[in-house]
Amino acid sequence: MTAATPQDAEVDNVYRFPAQPTSRHNLPASTVRMVGRDDLVSQLLQQVRQTRLVSIVGAGGMGKTTVALAVAERAREHYIDGVWFVDLAPLRNPALIAHAIANAASLAVHSAQALPALVRFLSRSRVLLVLDNCEQLIRAVACCVEQLLLQTPDLHIITTSRCALRVDGEQEIQLQGLASPPVSAGLTADAALRFPAIELFVDRASDRRSPFVLDDDDAPAVADICRNLDGIALAIELAAMRVDVFGVKDLSDQLKGRLRLLAGRRAGHERHRTLTATLDWSYRLLPERQARVLRALSVFAGSFRLTGAIEMADLPAAPLAWVLDELVSKSLLSVDAAPGGDKVYRLLVTTRLYCRDQRMALGEDAALRKRHASHVCQTLEHAARLAEQPPSQDWAVPYQSYLDDLRDALAWADADPSHHPLLVRLTAAGLWLWNHFSLTDESRGHLARAIERLSELDRLDGLDGLGRPDSPGGTGPASSTVEIQLQLALAGATLYTRGVTPPARAAVQRATELSQQSGDADLLLRCLRLDSTLKIFSGQHEAGMRTLETFMRIARTEDPSVLGEADTHLACAEILVGRPSSALERMQRLIADAPQPSHRAQLARFQYSNSVNRLIVLCHAQWLTGAPAAALQTASEVLRDGRLASHELSLSIGLAWNCLIYLWTGRDEACSQHTAWLEDLVEQHGILMWRPIADFCRGVLALRRAPGSEHGFEDIRRAIVAFRTTCHTARLPYYLAVQAELLADRSRLAEAEAILDEATAVAEAQNERWCVPELLRIRATTAAKQGRSDDAQQLLVCALQIAEDTEARSWALKACTTQMRLCLGGDGEAAARRQLQRILATFTEGVCTPDLAAAAALLTHGR
Repeated sequence: MTAATPQDAEVDNVYRFPAQPTSRHNLPASTVRMVGRDDLVSQLLQQVRQTRLVSIVGAGGMGKTTVALAVAERAREHYIDGVWFVDLAPLRNPALIAHAIANAASLAVHSAQALPALVRFLSRSRVLLVLDNCEQLIRAVACCVEQLLLQTPDLHIITTSRCALRVDGEQEIQLQGLASPPVSAGLTADAALRFPAIELFVDRASDRRSPFVLDDDDAPAVADICRNLDGIALAIELAAMRVDVFGVKDLSDQLKGRLRLLAGRRAGHERHRTLTATLDWSYRLLPERQARVLRALSVFAGSFRLTGAIEMADLPAAPLAWVLDELVSKSLLSVDAAPGGDKVYRLLVTTRLYCRDQRMALGEDAALRKRHASHVCQTLEHAARLAEQPPSQDWAVPYQSYLDDLRDALAWADADPSHHPLLVRLTAAGLWLWNHFSLTDESRGHLARAIERLSELDRLDGLDGLGRPDSPGGTGPASSTVEIQLQLALAGATLYTRGVTPPARAAVQRATELSQQSGDADLLLRCLRLDSTLKIFSGQHEAGMRTLETFMRIARTEDPSVLGEADTHLACAEILVGRPSSALERMQRLIADAPQPSHRAQLARFQYSNSVNRLIVLCHAQWLTGAPAAALQTASEVLRDGRLASHELSLSIGLAWNCLIYLWTGRDEACSQHTAWLEDLVEQHGILMWRPIADFCRGVLALRRAPGSEHGFEDIRRAIVAFRTTCHTARLPYYLAVQAELLADRSRLAEAEAILDEATAVAEAQNERWCVPELLRIRATTAAKQGRSDDAQQLLVCALQIAEDTEARSWALKACTTQMRLCLGGDGEAAARRQLQRILATFTEGVCTPDLAAAAALLTHGR
C-alpha cells in the first residue's frame, strides 16, 4: 500500500461524503403558544435523552403534536446532526415511511428499499426524529422504528399516536387531559387559573375578545366547560374561540346540550366522541362561506399555502385570506410561518377527517377531488417549466408539500377510468418532482401504470384530456409527446435502479420510435443519447457508436449545443474498443472548446452532468496512454465537478470511474475512500449500476492487504454476478482478468485458466480491445506458473504488440515489466531490458506510481 500523495490530500479536502443537510432541523415555526404543559415538556426532554424511544400517546386533540414539537425545539442543541419532524398523517402506503423520514431530513433516496439507506445515514449521526400521527400505519411504523433503533446507536425518536408502538425499550407517556378544578363551591378566578385547562381557555378566549379577563362569577362556568370537555386541548380551544359570541354562561349551556347525548364514563374512545361533538358544534356555528372553505381545504393531504387555497376555495385572495384568518382564530385551521414570510396552513388530522365526512355527506367530494387533482397537475406543470431555467438553490422548496397531494391525486384518478387522462398528465407533471427529491423507484411504479393507462386510452380513443392535436379543447400536451417523456423517464429509472434490463430496453425503443414519428428533434436526441448509453453499458460498443453518429448528424442541424454529449460518449466507446489516443484527442478538443460546466437544463435533458462525464473519460484516456499523473489530477477535478453539479447520479459516475483510476495507480487509500463514498451513494440512492464496482474494488484491496483472506474473493465474485445480472458488461473482461490473476497468485491455476477463457470470449464478443493486453499478460503469468515458459513469452509478445498498436502505454509497461521478470538470468534478458527502457522512456511524468517505480527498480537492481 502506498503513502498518501498531495492528490489524495486535495481529494479529501475537496469533498467529504455524505454531505450533511444544509439545515439541522425542519421544525415548523408555530404561531401558537403552548399552555399548561411546561413541566411535562421538561420531564419529556430528560426522558428523551435517557430513553431512545418515547411515545406520547393520547386521544385526538390532546395536544400530542404540540408537546412533541416543544420537546424537539428545546432538544435542538443536544442533537448536533439534526432534529427532524415527520408528519405521517398524509401517508397511505406503509412502504413510504422510510422515504418520508429521509425526505424530512433532506436525505435524497432513490432506492425502493429506503430503510437501509436511512440506517446508513443515521448510523453516523446524533439525530432526534419526531414521528407524528403514527396511528394509521402503526404496525409498519413500529417495524421501521425497531430496525432504526437496532442499527443506529445515536438515534433518538419521539412518536405521537393514539396507541403505543409496543417496541422493546419504548417509554410510553399517556397524555392526559389538561387538569381542571374539581367541583366546589366558591371557586375564584385566581384559584381556577392555577389549572392548565382554565389557563388555556383564557389564553385562547383572549385571542377572540380582547381583553378577556376571567372573573369570579365566570370561573365556575369555565371550570364546568373544561371538565365537560375532558381537558382535551383542541376541544377547549374550539369552545374558547366562541366566547365572544355567546359569553361564558351561555357557552357552557350550549356545550352541555351537545355533550348530554354521551352516556357512561368518558374515557378512551368516549374522549374521541367528546372531541367529535365539540367539532360538530363549532362547525355548525360557522357562516356558510367559512364552512364551505373549510370543506374545500380538507382535500389537501397536508400543508398548503394561500395560492393553493385560492384554487380549492374558488375565492379571490383578499376575501379568502380573511376567511383563513377567521378559521385560524377559531382553532379549525393551524398556521405556521414559512421561510420568506409566507404562511403555511394545515388542518389537524381530526379536523380534516371530520370535514371529509361533511363534504361527502353533502355530495361535494367528487367535484373537490377533481379540482384538487387538476390544481396539483397545473401547479407541477408550471414548476416543470421553471425547472428548465437556472434555479435558485431553494426554488423547489414550496413544491415539496405537493408530494403527498400528488400521491393522493394519482390514487384518486386511477380509481375511475374517466379520470385516466388526468392520471397520465399528473404522472408526466410529477416527473421533475420525483427526480428533484430523488424518488426514482417510487416514480418507476407510477410511470409504468401511466403508460399502461395511456395505452388503454389510445385503444379507446379517450385522449381528449391529453390535448391531442386533433382534439379541440384539449389542455395538455399531445399524447405521443407525453408517452415519449414517460417512456424515457421509465427507461432511465429502470437503468440506474435495475440495470440494462428488458423493460429498460423496451421503454427506450418505444420512446425512440415515437420521437421519430413525431418529428420532435429534442425528444429524439434524448432518446438516442439514452439508447447509446444502454448499448455501451451492455457491451454493444459498435452499435452504441452508430447510434451516437446518428445523434450527431441530427444535432448538427437541430441543436449544435448538445454535440458535446455525443463526443463524450463516443470517446468512452473509443476507449473500450481500443482507441484511447483518439478518445484523448476528442476530449481535449471538447474541453478546450467548452471549458465551462454544462448548464443544469442540459442535466435535466440528459440525466447527468456532461462536465463530470467528459472529465472521467479524459481521465481514463490519460492513464491508458501513459499519463498517470495527469490522470490523477483529472480525477481530483472529477470529484470537484461532481460536487458542484449537486446531482447524486453525476457524482456516483465520477466516483465509480475514480475508484478504478486509484486502483490502477496504486493509490490504495484513495481507492478505499472513494469506494466507501460510492457505497454510501449506492445505498442511499439505489443506483444499482455502480454497486458492483464498489464490491470489486473492495475485494481487490482486501486481497492486496491480506492475501490469504477469502472475503476479497467473495466481494469480487459478487461483483461479477451483479455485472451480469444488470447486463452491465462493459469492462467485464478486465474484471474477470483481475479475478483470474488473484486466483493464480494463490496457485488456483485451473480456476484462473477457466476465468481467462471466459474473459477472452467476452472481449471478442464485445470487441472490447482496451484491456486485451492486460488479459494476455495475466494469461502469460498463469502459463509461467504452470511451467509453460514458451507459451508465456509468446503471450507477452502478443500483449506488447496490441498495446503498442492501440497506444495503451500503461498496459505496455506492465506487460514489458512482466516479460523482463520472466527473462531474468536467461538468454532474453538483454532484449527485454532494452524494450523496457524504451517503453519507460515514453513516460514523462507519474514516476511515483507503482508500475513506473517497479519498472525502474527492475532496471536498476534486477528486482
